Formats: sequence, C-alpha cells, structure tokens
Amino acid sequence: MNKEKKNTRISTGKQILYSTIALLFLFFIIEGLVSIYVYQKTGPEKLATIETLRNIKSFFIPHKFDLDITNHNLTRPDSSHSINHRIAEESVLSNKFIHESWVEFRNLDFDGTYMHMKNSMRRSVPEAFYNPSSSDTIDVYFFGGSTMFGFNVLDNETIPSQFLRLYKEKFPNGKSIRVFNYGTPMYYSYQELILLSNLIYNDHHPGIAIFLDGINDFWFATASYYRQSYFSYIFRQVFNRGLRSKGEFQFVDTASNMFMDPKNIPLNEYNEKLVFNYFENMENIRLMCDLAGTKPYFFIQPSPFYNYKNQQNDPICFKDTNTRFNAIYPIVKERSEKNEDFVFLGDMLENEKGYPFIDGLHYSPAFIKKVSLRILDEIKMEE
Repeated sequence: MNKEKKNTRISTGKQILYSTIALLFLFFIIEGLVSIYVYQKTGPEKLATIETLRNIKSFFIPHKFDLDITNHNLTRPDSSHSINHRIAEESVLSNKFIHESWVEFRNLDFDGTYMHMKNSMRRSVPEAFYNPSSSDTIDVYFFGGSTMFGFNVLDNETIPSQFLRLYKEKFPNGKSIRVFNYGTPMYYSYQELILLSNLIYNDHHPGIAIFLDGINDFWFATASYYRQSYFSYIFRQVFNRGLRSKGEFQFVDTASNMFMDPKNIPLNEYNEKLVFNYFENMENIRLMCDLAGTKPYFFIQPSPFYNYKNQQNDPICFKDTNTRFNAIYPIVKERSEKNEDFVFLGDMLENEKGYPFIDGLHYSPAFIKKVSLRILDEIKMEE
C-alpha cells in the first residue's frame, strides 16, 4: 500500500517537472517568434514578450496623463478644459522621432484629433486657397524648428495655417497658393538646408521657401557649431556600442551638452562661428533655391531671451537673461538690413504685455498670428 502511494507521488512529481519544462519550452518559442516581430526594442523591457504585452495593454487601456494645462487655459481661454487637456496630451504623444536618411531624424507619423504628421510634414488647416481666376498655384514651403512646426498648438494654429488664412484675407483675389509645413522640432538652418536639398532632388519645386530660425541655431549651439544633429551623440552611441552590444546597454542622455558654453573655445570666437555658420547655411540655401526656381525668405525669430521687457513678469516663458542672444542677435540684426530676403523679427517681443508663449519657449496661438502676419507682410506674393 505504501509502495503504491510512493509511486503515485513520484509520478505526480514527474508530471510537474515535465509540465514546467514544456511551459518553459513553449515560452522560449513564443519569445523567439515575438522577437522576430519586435526586432528592435521600443522600451526598457528585456524580453520582447513583456514589451509586446505592455504595448497591447497600452492599446486597450490608454495611459492617463497628469498634465498641468494652466498655460493652455491662459493662452486659449475660449477652449474648454477637456480640449486643452487633449491638446497637451497630443503634444506629448506626438513628440517622437524616427530615423530618416540625410537629416538623421524626422517626426514620427501621428494621427490625432488636433495634430497630424505624415512623411516629414505637419498638416495645415487650411492647406490651400484656390482662386478660380488664378492662372497658376504657388507652393509655399515652410522650414524651421519646433516654433515653425507648432509645438503645443493645433494644426490650424501653426504659422503656415495662419499664413494661409491671413493671405486669403489680404488677397481675396490673389493667386492660388498651397502651404507645406516642414518644420521639425530641434531642426536648425543646416538641417533645413539638407532637407530642402533632398526635397529638390526628389522633384519638389516650391515657388517660395520660408525659413524661420534663430533659437535652435544659437541656443542648441553645440549642434550648429559642429553642424551636427541634436541627437548626434545618441546616434554615435548606437554605432560605437549599440551594434556590438546586442542592445544590452543604456543610452546616455547628452542633450544638456547642446546648450552649454564650451570650455575650450573663447566665447567670442564661439559666437562668431555660430553666426558664420548660420549665414553660410543661408547662402547655400539660396544656391539650392536658385537651382529649383524657388524664392527664399529668411526670418530670425523672436526669442524670450532677447529684448523682451516683460520677460520676468511673464508667468509662462523661460527667465534666463545672461544668454548668447544678447551678443548674437544685434550682429544678425545689423546684417539683416543688407539683405532684402532676410528679416529680423527678434524685436517683436519688446512691447508684448499678454501671453506670447504657450510654454517656456514656444509661441501661443495669438502670438503665432502676429508672427505669421509679419512674415506675410514681408513676402512679395503678387510679383
């Protein structure tokens, strides 16, 4: 009797062992299959299976954002709390990038309620004005960083969208035009040159190209000084370590390096090089535009760090005062007076008393409209 019970216990133990081995074997098969699909990890998990389960969970149970939308409520008082919260959410969700040849990165495609990006371009609303009596249509391409892109604002609040709306009001019988927003967060004039060149090589022929720069060229100064992208250090880590480590290393965030003054270069020399690079990028853009039959216009954007008397009283914008803009912008302003296609907008904040910013750096919808009007006033649309 005891012998029969002992044999039963051994049989049960073997069953547990075999079941465990079978489950482990099945898990490794599933992990292998999932790893084939999730061939490049998008999150911190070690196992592709867990990463996939997390993605499935986030699809059915969206992440709830705890966002402070005070700035949105201040600058967009006519919108409801829920709408402003959704705009803030989409600004976070859409602020992602994907590798792109030549320019190194671009916006990840995004299809939200108020924000839409596809193929390096953000949607404009409206995107065209057609006059039946117009004999042709002018394509207007917009280039710049996050302020041109329209960070923290809706598709219909961006500079290209406002530009088109204002154009229609100013020239109700004018030529038909279409606008294209190629603004990309963290881009500066050199990347815009590369992007424009690539578009031209791919048979794009805009009638007008508008460039709004300044903050990224002179604030992310390490990038523009060496003519590299904002994420260059990250890309180097991929090639120097990532390709050999099978993904088992942690990226080091080096973004702060982009803002720091150099320790081994005299500051005056550093600033002069930044200005030289900017104007050389501008000249090369002119050459590319000439090849494509495009008329370029260059605008230096308003910055909270320069000639903003209300800066310290503004509850939203950054409060830095001792910045390189005080040294660089006066030089750029003087040179702008010698070029008919180059306009300095850096003084637009001088007498602003409202809310020109929606966050520390980016413009509010109301101020975007003012910038768009200044751009439209400087462009000779009827020639």
